[in-house]
Amino acid sequence: MDKFWELMEESVIVQASLSLGLGGAVIYLAVTGQPVPDLLSAMFGTVMGFWFGTKTQQLVHKKAGG
Repeated sequence: MDKFWELMEESVIVQASLSLGLGGAVIYLAVTGQPVPDLLSAMFGTVMGFWFGTKTQQLVHKKAGG
């Protein structure tokens, strides 16, 4: 349970949930042949970019010994 709160503090769980939700919506719309709204595409790209950028920053910070 301590690990859960540690991840919640780093907002990993929130980021992953948001990314999965938006990704699921985009994939669902694409598979069913419905058009993906521009706003949804923009939100998905922004969230995924932020998520991967954060992961990269954490890795660099960890490798630097911090």
